[in-house]
Amino acid sequence: MSASYSDHNKPVHFKVTLATLGKIVCSLPIFATCFCVIWSVIFNFESSTKTHCRVPNFLPSISAAIGGFTPQRYVWRVCIALHCSPRFMVAVAYYSYHTSIHVGHRNELYKTLAALCTFLHICENLALLGLTCVSSTENHDLHEKFFILFMLCSLTYMLLTTYVFAWGRSANGRSILHTEMKSLRHKSSLFLFNISIFMFAVYLFFRHNAYCEPGAYSWFALCEYLIVISNVCFHSTMILDFNTYSMAVVNLEPLTARSSYLDV
Repeated sequence: MSASYSDHNKPVHFKVTLATLGKIVCSLPIFATCFCVIWSVIFNFESSTKTHCRVPNFLPSISAAIGGFTPQRYVWRVCIALHCSPRFMVAVAYYSYHTSIHVGHRNELYKTLAALCTFLHICENLALLGLTCVSSTENHDLHEKFFILFMLCSLTYMLLTTYVFAWGRSANGRSILHTEMKSLRHKSSLFLFNISIFMFAVYLFFRHNAYCEPGAYSWFALCEYLIVISNVCFHSTMILDFNTYSMAVVNLEPLTARSSYLDV
């Protein structure tokens, strides 16, 4: 990539591969989740695991771990803010990635679904920012609405993206590449895992509220952790999808033109 720019007297001042960017972006929410949960267990155990049922629990929910105490609240908000910004760019990049392939007479439908994937990705990102900025202790109802929106957009995005990816990569008898097949397998497995854990978490949540069993809410919390991790892992498949792509800061003005300015 840099060679082509240099050939046109357009030197690259900064370049990062999207695979490297993806690793950084995906590591931030994983780190934030681990830090907030571990810190809450060590320093705020009783407060973070307490529920209205007043029964023993051994793990805090994510909402309690990220929003009820400091420094957890600040670590979570900083990490999510840093990781969300590049994700808006990735969401738009995926539209070009999907639509770079022509699938035949149903291409307009394919492009519409690709655009819907981008829209859902952006909505998921905004919902995550919302539930991050508004903690459950500050406004429980609004935090809950943001969480519901996040899960709806997340699950729909994962399902639709897997479908669009499989459709585009195998369209017109095209031979799917090894990295593309690997990415598709990961996407499919992570979506199935994510929705299965989510349904089990919903069951545990209602069971906890109905029967107030000791530890039930902690098992729900563990499911929450797995939902977050599998969601991040799904998005990390961008490392495979964009493994040959990079982002660069380039001076588009030809070197000869800049030299002439200096001569004057």
